[in-house]
Order: sequence, then structure tokens, then C-alpha cells
Amino acid sequence: MRASTIACDELVQLSQYTGELERLRHCGDDDRIDRAFNAVCRQIWGYTLDDFDDESLCAKDHAWLDRLTWKRACAFAAENGYDLVDHGTGDVVPDWWGFAWMILAETRGLLTPENRAAAWRRYDAKLMEDAKVAGVIRWQG
Repeated sequence: MRASTIACDELVQLSQYTGELERLRHCGDDDRIDRAFNAVCRQIWGYTLDDFDDESLCAKDHAWLDRLTWKRACAFAAENGYDLVDHGTGDVVPDWWGFAWMILAETRGLLTPENRAAAWRRYDAKLMEDAKVAGVIRWQG
């Protein structure tokens, strides 16, 4: 995918953070890719996709995400202060769709300690529904 460049120095250049993610892009190890993606999200936002859940977004947002193209994602990102284009390659950054989720979550005010705690409580409650789960221990780092 080639993306046209947006000349705007004020945008956060996600490509400055995605080197490891780009390197792992085709490694076939989803866990390593997820860890690299989460590391980028933590560097930029201090949160990851795991810190909010699908129920946090309205149906209209889900419909918008379902129809999202990389071109629309780049425009949306730029409108909100981010650049999804790697200007070194001219391509869109890897996992652009996940970054669009993060930007949307930020614009909806979901990236807060309270929302993170609520999302993890809901996730933990779902885990506890499994008869094989006796408890959930979270590391608070």
C-alpha cells in the first residue's frame, strides 16, 4: 500500500515508533507482533487495545471501523494529530487499523485509568465464568 504524504510537522509520526513492529510484520508469531504493537501503543498513549473493550464503543463507531480503509484511516489520524504514513517508505505503518482503534478510543475519551479498570473488571468477570478459573491475578506495574 502506498500512501500520499501529508506535510504537517505537528503530527505524531507513528512510524518513528513502529520499527520493531515493521521488522516482525511477517514473522508469523502473533504473540511477538502483539507485544510489539502494544509497546508502541504504550509509548504513544500509555494504553493498549486491551485497556478498553468493544462495549466501550457505540454501534456507529463499530460500523465506521468495519468500513475503514487505510486512506480513510490516514485522513482520520491526521485530523486527530497523528500520521499513519511511514515517510521513509511511503507506505502506511503496519497495523494501521489497530492504531485507528487507539486514535478513536482517544477521541472518545476512553483512555483513562477509570475506563481501563472497568474494562479489565469486565474481562476478569468473563474469565471467572469459566469453571476452570479459580481467580485472576493482575500485575500492577
